[in-house]
Amino acid sequence: MASGNIGNDWSSGLCDCIKDCRSCCLTCWCPCITFGRVAEIVDKGQSSCCKMGCIFCVLNLLLLNHGSLAWIISMGYRTKIRQQYGIMGGSCEDCVLHFFCGRCALCQEYRELQFQGYDVGAGWEANAAKKASGVTMAPIGEKMTR
Repeated sequence: MASGNIGNDWSSGLCDCIKDCRSCCLTCWCPCITFGRVAEIVDKGQSSCCKMGCIFCVLNLLLLNHGSLAWIISMGYRTKIRQQYGIMGGSCEDCVLHFFCGRCALCQEYRELQFQGYDVGAGWEANAAKKASGVTMAPIGEKMTR
């Protein structure tokens, strides 16, 4: 689960949501849960899924008639994922993707963390416990095709 080399690409494409129907449906109807799970893993347990999901939800509802502010916080986590795994891109691209395609971006980030060996739905503590006990996830294999 260490950082890769600078210049890596995402393990799956932005519009490959259908390749993981479970996270796709979760993100479609409850993006706050997906975001909370991603944030907890990216922050290595320093923030909780529940807390971050609630923040996302509140930001999502603030300007209900005129859009949402949730993209502001979620784009920052995309940047963190890119930096942790040496994935190509920039903050401007992260901003645009979360503003216009927020749910697709969240799905891609969820899949990336799975590709990196995390059971995202289990939370940080469960992943850390598995790692400490020597249990690892089965290799994911090749990158998903675009």
